[in-house]
Amino acid sequence: MGFILKERFKGLKTAIKEWTKANYGNPDEKKRELISEILMLDNKSELYGLSQDEVASRKRKFDQLWRLLKSIDAVIYQRSRSKWLKAGDANTAFFHSRVKARRRTNGLVALRTMTGANFTVSGRRD
Repeated sequence: MGFILKERFKGLKTAIKEWTKANYGNPDEKKRELISEILMLDNKSELYGLSQDEVASRKRKFDQLWRLLKSIDAVIYQRSRSKWLKAGDANTAFFHSRVKARRRTNGLVALRTMTGANFTVSGRRD
């Protein structure tokens, strides 16, 4: 029973992905299109000026771009939270040891500054 349910969920996942692409399209492609359309209107405004309809169209495109960027950010945030939950981090000792190790490797041990013709090393930890 569990295997059948798992396979049905896999099929549902692909169906949802196809439906999402059909209804919403590719967000990155849509972003590129909106930016190019806005740039085209900007170039036209510099050369000839824009009519009221074109100004309104440019404003609508900016609104669409803003909403699209917010939705892309929301998807990225949701995906990161999902990965975090799948990894099962519950502030375990392993997690904290990895954070400490990363802090040690990324930390600055010393700074070299040039005073006159000599280099001095300051802030050395031993």
